[in-house]
Amino acid sequence: MKSWVGQFMIKRMNCFVNKVVPKAIGNKAVIAPEMMHHYRSALPSPQSRNACAALQGHIIGASDWLDEICPDREKFAAKPFLVFWGLKDTAFRRKELEHWQQNLTDCQVHDFKECGHFLGEEAPDRMLPMLRSFLARE
Repeated sequence: MKSWVGQFMIKRMNCFVNKVVPKAIGNKAVIAPEMMHHYRSALPSPQSRNACAALQGHIIGASDWLDEICPDREKFAAKPFLVFWGLKDTAFRRKELEHWQQNLTDCQVHDFKECGHFLGEEAPDRMLPMLRSFLARE
């Protein structure tokens, strides 16, 4: 997606929304036409898709910075974390979840076997009680 072809596809054809978003959803039953219209309307022109097109390069380019701050993870590793994880996510897989679980000592994980990347779209009714419970803890 970082190549000129990928950039063209994202900016001119809204490829990220039209191709990547549907593939990142594990529970296809939640893909209503209104939902896809919402995502497409958020980036209606090639100019409005510049940040979306640049995102992949910035993520890959952040590797050195992430390596640099990694030794400081002890500063936050014991903080309480609530993690919602879609096991059908095509971007962040089980190995990334296991990495977080190994490095965070107070980590409450809720995985969703049938969901992908967009848990807020796929399982909001199941997530909300867990989020409220987590925020209410002392």
